[in-house]
Amino acid sequence: MSERWTYGQMLPRRAGYEESWELTYRVEQLRELVGQELHLDPVLAEELDDTLARLVQRNQRLRGLQRMMATDREPEDLVMHRAALEDLDRQLLQELPGLLERLRATIL
Repeated sequence: MSERWTYGQMLPRRAGYEESWELTYRVEQLRELVGQELHLDPVLAEELDDTLARLVQRNQRLRGLQRMMATDREPEDLVMHRAALEDLDRQLLQELPGLLERLRATIL
């Protein structure tokens, strides 16, 4: 019997980290919106900049976790880095839907 993955399920990653398809989907929506002509007020522009910076930080943490796995780091170190990455993912999943909605409202 084959398993069927659904939209919000988590998929295992090489470093023992599970990445949400929902986060991947939301980030792709953000990419598409950033490519549009947006007219942002200063507050929304700052929120977008902050979100983009946290997405860069997230990718750096993920690569760091993968490097740590490749070098057989201590399990405690891996748990700490994986937890920080998962916390950041949860924050982004909570905040991205509202940001996406506000960005869509600025498209002319």
